[in-house]
Amino acid sequence: MSVIDRRSFLKAAAAGAVATASGRSTDATAADTGASVEAPGFYRFRLGDFHIAPLCDGMFFLPMDSIATNAEAGERKAYFDAHYMTADAFPLQANPLLIETGEKRILVDTGMGPNLNWAPTAGRLAKSLDEAGVTPEAIDTIVLTHCHVDHVGGLNAAATKQFPNAEVVLSETELDLWNSPDAASKLPEWAVPGVPQLQKVLASLGDRLRPIKSGADVATGIAALDTSGHTQGHISLLVGSGDEQLLITGDAVPSIHIAFDRPEWEIIWDHDREKGAKTRRALLDRAAHDRLLVAGYHYPFPGIGHVVKEGNGFRWLPVHWVWDS
Repeated sequence: MSVIDRRSFLKAAAAGAVATASGRSTDATAADTGASVEAPGFYRFRLGDFHIAPLCDGMFFLPMDSIATNAEAGERKAYFDAHYMTADAFPLQANPLLIETGEKRILVDTGMGPNLNWAPTAGRLAKSLDEAGVTPEAIDTIVLTHCHVDHVGGLNAAATKQFPNAEVVLSETELDLWNSPDAASKLPEWAVPGVPQLQKVLASLGDRLRPIKSGADVATGIAALDTSGHTQGHISLLVGSGDEQLLITGDAVPSIHIAFDRPEWEIIWDHDREKGAKTRRALLDRAAHDRLLVAGYHYPFPGIGHVVKEGNGFRWLPVHWVWDS
């Protein structure tokens, strides 16, 4: 697998254009594997009276040198080898989440957006929504955990037309961060090229934007949690219906490997790397202590499971799929 160097990748990801980072062909068809159809890109289950559906937006790859940046080289290599992580690429899924409360349809994050040269195997949110029987027009609310391109990309293509009836909720801090005239001075260098496009999207939304404070309710049974560190205004969500709860982590806990086993290992994608590591451990501690069901945005699809305390770190325990919801 060929992967462009980190500097080139960062520029491409922020701007949303250049050659693919993964070097993988996207020309494979169902006929190549002998399958007649692909699996649908959603998985629906019940949480109390709510219906929850992770939606597959696809997969993309990050440069391996962007993760575990503060780890000792030998320990880092040993860990990667033990977990079958190649020397040059780190795969991540993108799983936006649909919450159907009976009163509202709420979409948490919008994926990468289609036709990204650097992420050719992502951008299938619209297809997954269609397979789930939901039209973009039926979405009442979109919640953005934060404004990185792999979470807001689905709004980039004519945001006012893509989800025409949806209000867009994000934290006040996150909106101020990205929408301010001096945004570039508050962001990591790799994030700056994406600011103009994002500001156009935010402007096009107009009064459909609803900034909230951490701790506020997005809707009945859905509360925003301050999990800043990945970005200054990053939020996670705690969803409750009846006596059941679901923690939606966003990118506060971005993978099932390093983030769980070594939460203190830093990633360049955290705006505040030290705070990101502290937030990670605190959220994992809470999930394990409270025995919460967890939804992870970048976890292997559908990304639903529990957090188990193990040694000085944690372990991801995926739940069994249930098909009778």
